[in-house]
Amino acid sequence: MELTRSAYSRTYSDLRLYARELVDADIDPAHSYPVTTLARTLADVALDHSLEVSVPLISQALHDHRVDHETIQACLPPGVRGLNRARLALELSSELHESPAEAFCAVKFHRYGITGMMPQVAAHSPTGKFIGRNDFRHDEASVIVEVHGVGKYYMHPDGPDAAARENHQRSMDLTNAGFTVFNLTFGDLFRPQIFAQIKVAITNALKKAGA
Repeated sequence: MELTRSAYSRTYSDLRLYARELVDADIDPAHSYPVTTLARTLADVALDHSLEVSVPLISQALHDHRVDHETIQACLPPGVRGLNRARLALELSSELHESPAEAFCAVKFHRYGITGMMPQVAAHSPTGKFIGRNDFRHDEASVIVEVHGVGKYYMHPDGPDAAARENHQRSMDLTNAGFTVFNLTFGDLFRPQIFAQIKVAITNALKKAGA
């Protein structure tokens, strides 16, 4: 549990106390006990936690249209510890991330120096036929990254087998259209070699395009 108060900070095994000032606007009046607003809570999370924690939480709130970047930014006091990390968390967060895994992947792109990966971009064949919307596509290179969570399979109306067949067919269509496709599971997000391969694929694709 994490609590904010005006007194000194202290950390216990299951409790953290943060010494920060709160104004009336930081308190959500919808509860019978004092709880910080969503914007203030996300700002504090961005200040205190890693990008892997804050970016998925902020992205989900943005995706649900419960808050916007500007409101969270306004809750970040100047000169506090963790401010640069919090600003970076806001920069990496996006309402276009449709799952925590996609937001987590965006953080990993940053960690491994991969730039230009745009979320939720439609792909078409050379003849203009719509193939699908991709989780990430490079803005210049023909490289696509899909992040497959369990929900993509088990929330499919026709079951996981049908979802697997559709994903396989779409990957084949994208490959035939000239894209290099990386299909990542959540476990792949913790494997540095995967991102090294993505980076190499982008470099090679850009060289080929400029040849």
